[in-house]
Amino acid sequence: MDGLPEPFPVMGEEIPAEKLVPVDLSTDRTGPVVEDPYYGLKYWVDLTSQDGKYCCYGGYLEKRGIYTAGQYVKKPGSARNIHIGVDVWWHPGTPVFAPYTGMVHSFAYNDKPLDYGGTIILEHRENDLLFYTLYGHLSKDSLSRIKTGMTIERGQQFCRLGDREENGGWYPHLHLQLIKSMMNFSGDYPGVVAAKNRRIIENCPNPEFMVKAT
Repeated sequence: MDGLPEPFPVMGEEIPAEKLVPVDLSTDRTGPVVEDPYYGLKYWVDLTSQDGKYCCYGGYLEKRGIYTAGQYVKKPGSARNIHIGVDVWWHPGTPVFAPYTGMVHSFAYNDKPLDYGGTIILEHRENDLLFYTLYGHLSKDSLSRIKTGMTIERGQQFCRLGDREENGGWYPHLHLQLIKSMMNFSGDYPGVVAAKNRRIIENCPNPEFMVKAT
């Protein structure tokens, strides 16, 4: 997103750029399609990370075969399978940091199967730009420590990754999303959409630059 200053890395400075390694979970790559939200993901993430030596991240605009819950496949021919955020696969309880100073726009516990689980959305203003960042698959405890309108400073740790029982049933990770307009959403915003939904896709630029420490 043009015009933004250097962000603080969302996973903190203890996970530097050299420790981050991209993992590809798209149906377009060579190899089996990942369909199981926990053990299937664990296999590919562990393989790519060399069993935890590196921290896996990636997924922006990937077409994935893993979205099988009802909310993703309600209408024939319009399955939601395009991922419009970036995932960072790391341990439950890992702290997450604000890339920019902002305020808590909204938060919610989205408890449908394969949904976000704990979710926080921050509102930011930088260089006359208004934008939002969404953090999904967080711990329930993260939601008990914030209030709508609360100021969160750049580099402040404000939430933690959730475990399988509280993050929607996924192998633990952060879903990070950059959003230009909230479109009247609160505590939630689509993170996976149908390919034909260009309006939502274009409203969510690639947030990968907020992951890598410099």
